[in-house]
Amino acid sequence: MPQDASNSSVRDTRGLSGGERSFSTLCFALSLHQMIECPFRAMDEFDVFMDAVSRKISLDTLVDFALSHKAQWIFITPHDISMVKQDENIRKQQMAAPRS
Repeated sequence: MPQDASNSSVRDTRGLSGGERSFSTLCFALSLHQMIECPFRAMDEFDVFMDAVSRKISLDTLVDFALSHKAQWIFITPHDISMVKQDENIRKQQMAAPRS
């Protein structure tokens, strides 16, 4: 994790927190996406259990990756996406909150 400055490496994912697992899974998925070409990709709730800092880093990384690889991406998240930078190739759509 970017905010973790320790020198110890983790060899067992059971020792990671939920947010660290989500971040690690996201990194693994991006490494696989680099190897596979497809016209569009979707990621659902990729930022589950992440704190605000990790969520922003993850979202910025995903958007930069998507823009550089010229493919359509769909990101589905229940969290706020207002921090996503504006670009002519980015379209944000937010659904209304469900009624109880």
